[in-house]
Amino acid sequence: MTEGRIIVVSAPSGSGKGTVIGKLLTLRPEISLSVSFTSRAPREGEADGVHYYFVSKARFQEMVDKGEFVEWDLYQGDYYGTSRAKIDQILKNRRDVVFDITIKGAYAIRDSYPHAALVFLLPPSFPELERRLRNRGTETEAQIRGRLAEARREITSLSEFDYFIINDDAAEAARQMESVLSAEKCKMRGDDAKRILEHILKIS
Repeated sequence: MTEGRIIVVSAPSGSGKGTVIGKLLTLRPEISLSVSFTSRAPREGEADGVHYYFVSKARFQEMVDKGEFVEWDLYQGDYYGTSRAKIDQILKNRRDVVFDITIKGAYAIRDSYPHAALVFLLPPSFPELERRLRNRGTETEAQIRGRLAEARREITSLSEFDYFIINDDAAEAARQMESVLSAEKCKMRGDDAKRILEHILKIS
């Protein structure tokens, strides 16, 4: 009866955002995961249209110039962006979509889609966040310290979000995220009431 819902998930690095979203998609396989465009080359095991849409920098800039992105950013020399057309198509097909995105990106999504639900995923504590970052074994000491400092800055944005989930257990956090989606699907917006009543009266 209505378009799909948008769930935007942001979190400090090391909070387990990707793991929780993965478990959510296992619980609700009908949900679409927003796939970004990027100008970087595919890494081993990455597939075009699954992990990213891989394009050249020239093509990416062309899309920027045409206003095709809801949000885009430059990170470590490569561009990343979210296609407005692809998101609109998902919503028009009445599918829900979840974003794994930065805080800056979350704000941009909300600017274009005011009814998007912003979810902030938090670690149980900063010592636990540090432990997770160290256990990844992918960063130097300086990088770890930098990520922790950035995390402290990022959590000051918590009040700008609609929901928070503490990721003490990834499976439980995914269930809570599923509950957020269920709540959003019951929330009135725009002319939902008119369309819902028309549908009920039509089938009664």
